[in-house]
Amino acid sequence: MDEPEDLVPNSGAVFTFGRTKFAENVPSKFWFKSDDTPIYISCGDEHTAIVTGNNKLYMFGSNNWGQLGLGSKSAVSKPTCVKALKPQKVRTAACGRNHTLISTEGGIVYAAGGNNEGQLGLGDTDERDTFHLISFFTPQHKIKQLSAGSNTSAALTVLSRGRSSSPF
Repeated sequence: MDEPEDLVPNSGAVFTFGRTKFAENVPSKFWFKSDDTPIYISCGDEHTAIVTGNNKLYMFGSNNWGQLGLGSKSAVSKPTCVKALKPQKVRTAACGRNHTLISTEGGIVYAAGGNNEGQLGLGDTDERDTFHLISFFTPQHKIKQLSAGSNTSAALTVLSRGRSSSPF
C-alpha cells in the first residue's frame, strides 16, 4: 500500500522517540511553520532544545531543575519558544542531564537548569529556571561548539586571527 506523499509537508518536522518520564514512551512529531524550520536539535536526559532557521529557541520536556529556561519548573510536552531569548539570534544549543546552554550569533552564551556542580558557569551552584548570561564569554570568543554532560559543560572557541593553531 502506497503512503500519501503529503505526510511530511515542506515545513520542518521534529520526530521524537524513546522512553521519557513525561512522554510515556510515545513517539511524537511536531511540525514547524515553513518560515521557521528547525536547523539544530539537542537532547538531554529528558529535555530537548531546537534552534530554528529564524534563530529562535524552542524547548520541551521534563523541567525539574528549570532546564527549559521558561521561568518555571513545569514539564512542557510540545516545543515552546523561549520568549526571553527572542531578541537574541540563537545559533546553537547543548542539553546536559539537567541543564541547557545556548550560544548566539553575537558570541554570547546563556545557561539554565541544574547547577549542583557549577555546570552553568555562573560562579555558584544555584539552579536557574531562566537563561542567564555566562559573563566570561565575550563577542571576541567565537563559539564553535557547546557541549553539556551530566554535571559538566564545555565550549569550543575559534582561534583569533594571527594566532597559531598549534595547541602547544
